[in-house]
Amino acid sequence: MPLPFLRPKDSFITCRDRDDGGGAQISARISTMILARLKGLTYAHSPVADVAHVPAGTLPEDWARSWENFFNLGAGEITAAEIEAKGYSLRSVPKPHRFLPRSRCLQVVAHCHKVTDHHPEAWAAIAPVLREKYRLSPKPELSGYDDGRVQIAVHLRRGDVGASGRFSERFTADEVVLSRLRRVLDALGPDRATVRLFSQGSPDDFRAFADLGVRLHLDDDVFETFHHFVRSDILFVAKSTFSYLGGVIGGNLCLCEPFWHPMLPGWLRPEELEGPGLARALGRLTDRGAALS
Repeated sequence: MPLPFLRPKDSFITCRDRDDGGGAQISARISTMILARLKGLTYAHSPVADVAHVPAGTLPEDWARSWENFFNLGAGEITAAEIEAKGYSLRSVPKPHRFLPRSRCLQVVAHCHKVTDHHPEAWAAIAPVLREKYRLSPKPELSGYDDGRVQIAVHLRRGDVGASGRFSERFTADEVVLSRLRRVLDALGPDRATVRLFSQGSPDDFRAFADLGVRLHLDDDVFETFHHFVRSDILFVAKSTFSYLGGVIGGNLCLCEPFWHPMLPGWLRPEELEGPGLARALGRLTDRGAALS
């Protein structure tokens, strides 16, 4: 935290002017909220806009509004528009990891991940706030979460991600995920878990998972999928901001491959499945469903 005598006065920071996917835009804003905490600034919210991957038949502005209303990051926050209306100066900050905040100024960033990815404890600290905001709006009705079993969600990136070509560094092979899933199921005991896999493609592409009794959710509604991530007891996080955010907001037990965002305290690396860490983690599982339904 900044020293009191170095703290800027009336200094604000906002995240905007993006045109990528909804998950990336939400994550960028959260990173800005975290940086504001770290530098003693006030976060000013700019609503999500220009979100990519607009579904057919949906207006772009409605698509952006759906993301904004689903996560409610602006709830209880001052808006960037209010700060601009006061006549404060605007300052574009292309490198948030190398800037000194100014007083009576609205700093504008695209994201702050180069700072916040070094502070997993800050992601964990803001998670309860994000969770409260998330709960403010209605969420999809999900069935099957009251069967007394451990709920497991597996995110497997496909579609724009393959074993070769563009984004291949974000690919994880079926066999790798299946091996990890079998270890978790063996540790839980027979017939104690309901497993759902979320991905894109044809059921034939995921036959090995279906043979293991996994329920396939392919090309589902994006918001319903995300709420599954939040509601699950155990979440297999892909190399994806989308399922990463599900783990942050859900507060569930996450199995996470290291990628560009930091693992939160208590999350499991794949190699920990071989040791006592898995048994200890499973022992901490509680029924979280009612709190997040």
